[in-house]
Amino acid sequence: MKKITQIIFVLIIAISVFSCKKFLNVTPIDNLSGNNYWQSPSDVEKFISGIYIKLRSRILANGSTFFTFADIRCAPVVNAANNAGFTNFINNDLKGAIASSNGNSYFYNFKGATEWKPFYDVIGSANILVKEVSEMPASAISDEDRKRYMAEGVFIRNLCYFLLVRMYGDVPYYTNAYNDQPLGRSNQVTVMKSCIADMAAVKDDLPVTYVDASQVGTRAMRGGALALIMHMNMWAAGFDSGDKTAYYQQVLKYGQELAAYPDYGLLDYTAENNKKIFKGNTKESLFEIVSNANYGEVISQYDNPSTFFSRYPFRGTVTTTTSQMYFTTKFMQKVFPAGNGDVRRALWFENAELGNNTFQLKKFSNTYPSGTNNSISHDDSRIIFRLSDALLLTAEAAANLDDNITAQTFLNKVRGRAQATPVSSVGDQLKDDIYYERVRELFCEGQYFYDLVRTKRILNSEYSDHPIGVADFNAGAWTWPISESALNNNPNMTLNNFWR
Repeated sequence: MKKITQIIFVLIIAISVFSCKKFLNVTPIDNLSGNNYWQSPSDVEKFISGIYIKLRSRILANGSTFFTFADIRCAPVVNAANNAGFTNFINNDLKGAIASSNGNSYFYNFKGATEWKPFYDVIGSANILVKEVSEMPASAISDEDRKRYMAEGVFIRNLCYFLLVRMYGDVPYYTNAYNDQPLGRSNQVTVMKSCIADMAAVKDDLPVTYVDASQVGTRAMRGGALALIMHMNMWAAGFDSGDKTAYYQQVLKYGQELAAYPDYGLLDYTAENNKKIFKGNTKESLFEIVSNANYGEVISQYDNPSTFFSRYPFRGTVTTTTSQMYFTTKFMQKVFPAGNGDVRRALWFENAELGNNTFQLKKFSNTYPSGTNNSISHDDSRIIFRLSDALLLTAEAAANLDDNITAQTFLNKVRGRAQATPVSSVGDQLKDDIYYERVRELFCEGQYFYDLVRTKRILNSEYSDHPIGVADFNAGAWTWPISESALNNNPNMTLNNFWR
């Protein structure tokens, strides 16, 4: 009877959705099969597969530029091809970008980034997963599998909340299944604290890795959960007006735990290994969205930075002789100076310092020919978390705790892999060295703008060519606009007023 009631409830919600009663209730009706569902691990696997498809669709499908936006916004980038809206975007004029001819374009879709409902579709499904698996009879599922599946649902929902907070600031938060209540927005620090506790409670129920190599990084693992907890702590530390020590202590603790697992490791930077890293399923990958043209699993070309910063043979045809955008000479000389032995400079770039559209980004070098003219397209997976990212967060946390030795150790793990000169600085200089190492190591991996924001370096023209003023920052200039569709039938909802 309970299951029947829930299915009736789902149908009611479906009717309300089609009647434009769009709250934050998002029930994956197509994944439910009445009383016959939730009877075996096979049922759970099918449901989880549907959630990952939804997550992939939100982040990387339909022309999305979701992660690459963070490498262009307020960045030292020149829009050489004069792509509509991108000069506005580089200058943090999001209203201008949205109003441009590319604002609602399939290719870039600035306007699409203002819609948060697809994230809540994923969250709603994850909440249902956690609830339904928790109620499956012991005869249908082992205790170990139950815990693992529930932890996987917790990881997915908290990943979505983390991505939401980075984009919009305060967001609605709920973990109950089949939610049908119109919710207001919760303070972003409060949301992050809830997510941290939620994830930390079940992280050990996730496997450290998988026997099936194809699942390494592509499904929730303990390493991915640790990286997520670390990122959420660092984000909360950036916005909590109180004592930040506890956040940094957690990041240090979890970073040291992560570094101790032999299943995770850094690959030497060679041309072959570089392709492997960004193809995915390596010891370095903690969570990723896979791309594999051979199996039809192709992600949006516009969320690969090579679309903007590369030319043939990494993009297009032999006639594609210029990049659409490039980074300024001053920036490239600061981040990748010559003469320090750093192999990433030659491995990832050509004409890095020329300051023109012969700039060539080679970092994402997995490609395949497509179309009648065999145009080169990208086949790199979207690496959301990888080990070097987490090691540098650990270094950053240690530096903020005045533990210079530990900070240097974790920083130099990353620099050593790149054959770069070890760092021995302390204090504020060490903090700057760690920041710039994140800019360097995670170049065009969707972290740049968010690191500027959470560290407040976005306020300082020394770090940003397009700084945001303090008053504007506090008013929400670092966020995205929220679509007015969020107000539909929801009297408790507010938007980001800075962008109205």
